[in-house]
This record gives sequence, structure tokens and C-alpha cells, in this order.
Amino acid sequence: MPIILVFVFILGTIYGSFLNVLLWRLPEGQRIDGRSYCRSCRRQLVWFDLIPILSFIILGSRCRYCHNRIHVRYPIVEMSTGIILALFFAFRQPLLNLETVMIVFALLILASLLFFDLFYLILPDVLALPAIAVFAIYDLAKTANPLSYFLTALLSAGFFVILYAVSRGKSLGFGDVKLAFLVGLILGWPFGFFAIIGGIWLAAIVAVFLLILRQAKLKDKIPLGSFLALSTILCIIFYHELLPLTTFFR
Repeated sequence: MPIILVFVFILGTIYGSFLNVLLWRLPEGQRIDGRSYCRSCRRQLVWFDLIPILSFIILGSRCRYCHNRIHVRYPIVEMSTGIILALFFAFRQPLLNLETVMIVFALLILASLLFFDLFYLILPDVLALPAIAVFAIYDLAKTANPLSYFLTALLSAGFFVILYAVSRGKSLGFGDVKLAFLVGLILGWPFGFFAIIGGIWLAAIVAVFLLILRQAKLKDKIPLGSFLALSTILCIIFYHELLPLTTFFR
């Protein structure tokens, strides 16, 4: 098992490296298929400058060519995606089948949406909509009770539609509605409910904490989508630990 955990951690960091490309280029409208380059000197990077986490450490967090600092979010994103996959395999010990592939896909998409909302307050349709389509098809084809997943998705999204309408889009964006729908398709009932409530609680706790520390104001926006994604990731990883709570929903 430890070897598998190391392997999936490395795979997670590799995806994190790709996610860093998306995080920089998509908001700027750039193509994502070009060679990686230093954002300071625009010099193209070679493969040994792009080893997840290790290159950042070996280079002393500075570009090999212009010596400007490399943003710390590069290793943070890479390490986070590696840890997420490693924790999933450590706690769930899944079989290598289609269900596991779908869960890993969900974790990576959720991690991507988490960081996009955290850094830019956006939840890109280019990530959310294909994921919704994939899980809608999967639920119809492979789940024993697809109605449970679709009803959970509709109820979750409906709740956020009401919040969106009441606040006129000031408190949250419509991307949160789509994310809530995706969460329902991924988790179904009642775990979808756990994830939505958990995300709202996390957001509220962090918001209060920031207000107390005077690091935020009442009018400041918070990345609610990041908290929803994080809560969903935790529900997936700690599925077995949360199972006893489902007895209250039967």
C-alpha cells in the first residue's frame, strides 16, 4: 500500500503541474498547449525545470534564467492535488475499476474548481460543464438509483438558484449553482446534502474568522465554490467515516 500511495501522490502532483498551467492561462485567454515558460523573462523551460515540487525546491524558488522568484502557489497546487489523491487511496483503499476512475476524475475536477475560485472567484464552464455531462451519463448508465443523484443535484442547484436570485448575483455567482448541481451528481443523497451544508459552514466559519482578524469586510466576496469543492472532496475521502450519519436520513 505505501508504494501505491507514493505512486498516486506523484500522479497527483503531475496533474497539479498541469493545473498550474490552466490557472495561469485560462483567465488570460491563452492557449494551454504551448510550451511552459517563465512568466518574468518569458524563457521557455526545459523538462528538469518542470518536475513538480522538486524543481521549485532545487531552484530555490527562483527562475534558473532570470532569478526572479517563482510564485509559491506552484508547489502549493502540486502538493495539494498529490495529497488529495493519496488521502483518497489511503482511506478508501479502492479497487481499480471504473468507479475508482470516476472518483479520481471527480477529485481532480473539484480540486481544479477549488483553486480557480480561490484565486480568481470564477468556476470555469470549460471544467464544470463537461464534468456535469460525464457524471450525468455515468449516473444513468452505472448507478443503481440514478433518480437519487439527479434529484439531489436539482435540489442542491435549486437552493443556490434562490440565493442567487435573492442576492441578484451579489452574494454568489451562477458558477456556484452549476457546482452544486455537479456535487449532487457526484455524491447523490444524502452525501450531496452533507457536502453542501459542510461547504456553507466552512465558508461561514472562515468568513467570521477573517472578520474578527480584520482581514475582510462584510462587503467582500468569499470563494464559496472553493468551500463547496473542499467539502465535497472531504466527503469523498472520508466516505466510510460519514456513513453512520446516513442512518438519520433513511
